[in-house]
Amino acid sequence: MQSGSLPKAFVAVVALLAATSFAAETGVSKASGLRGTTRSLIRSGMPGRPTTGGPASVEFAIVPMQDDRPEFQNAIFVTSDAQGKYEVALPPGRYWVGPKAKALDPQNYQPVAATLSEEIIDVREGFVELDLVEMSYAP
Repeated sequence: MQSGSLPKAFVAVVALLAATSFAAETGVSKASGLRGTTRSLIRSGMPGRPTTGGPASVEFAIVPMQDDRPEFQNAIFVTSDAQGKYEVALPPGRYWVGPKAKALDPQNYQPVAATLSEEIIDVREGFVELDLVEMSYAP
């Protein structure tokens, strides 16, 4: 080890610890985002028949809002697990959550047989619970 490198390493470690302590005190390191479940439901085409379905893996988009307008070019895409659970870390802000296809091409989006609910949600410190439903109709 070279002479003088030990004090420099010590100073770097102390500076890192001080920065980490400051971040914790000011709340910078607190996690925020969305978590919830996705469900896929199928409505019967026959009167009186039950709706079927349940938790399912669904792919959807999360888009930051700017002046009450979704910035689709900044979309992120999330896929829930096989039990429909998802969790995604996001900075605090306002977000549109909805179908991936709409985020990819908002001008030409046409709902298909299975449509996902759309939501506008405010994320603050901590995680916001948001459950989404993909609805389709049986013939």
